[in-house]
Amino acid sequence: MTNNNVAVFIDAENVGSQYAKNIIETASNYGDVVVKRVFGDWTKPNLSPWKTAIEKYSLLAEQQFSFAKGKNSSDISLIIQMMIALFEKNINTFVLASGDSDFTRLIQELREREKTVIGMGSKNSIHSYVNAFSEFIYLDGSTAEDQAEDEGKHSAKPAETDSNKKSQGKKKAQKKAPQCILPAKQLKLLTEIAENLIDQNGKALYSQLSIMMKNKYSDFIPQNYGCKQFRELMLKVLPFLKQFKEQKEGLQYYLILK
Repeated sequence: MTNNNVAVFIDAENVGSQYAKNIIETASNYGDVVVKRVFGDWTKPNLSPWKTAIEKYSLLAEQQFSFAKGKNSSDISLIIQMMIALFEKNINTFVLASGDSDFTRLIQELREREKTVIGMGSKNSIHSYVNAFSEFIYLDGSTAEDQAEDEGKHSAKPAETDSNKKSQGKKKAQKKAPQCILPAKQLKLLTEIAENLIDQNGKALYSQLSIMMKNKYSDFIPQNYGCKQFRELMLKVLPFLKQFKEQKEGLQYYLILK
């Protein structure tokens, strides 16, 4: 069996050193990590926290001086090294830890050459950049946490009066309606894919659902929703897919119509 060789490239000027462990451990899930490079202008004081991570995870630190103000020379150095790895090394999977959308064309080129490209970055990365990857993993928390945070922000507290005190008491007595961890667009697409698969095959295998959803949304992976496995994610979503029920055959889980 051929080993899946993995190359990790980290933009230290865009990603904090606190994510180093997560980046390296996640990358190792995809195969044998044979390249580990981190890029930055190490003369900058704000990059000094990376020193410990570089030693701990045996990263090769690439120095690139910023000769012009406002220009990120490290980006060019990172791109050059990724292209060298593409043409001179036997790399199957590229991991890029950065939220910089300037790398979008590079990612597209790697995927056109049938490479798996895993992105890691923040939740505020732009969608066109995120969807250029084979998969995109959020380093700063799951989308489920983000959704809960947004719900809290939008629930403004009204001024306390005698009338609204009573209404607030009634609301507290009522159970809060559960919220789906998937955004409405993703839930709608998941429903449509499941229905189409059932029309064609009589069942919608979880393995098929995962692949087809990820083809549309590269960030549709369990980790981004606080789950370890795809079935764990599906169990959280199933209460909102009322027309379906889960079945199991051997080791395979799937959906059928009720």
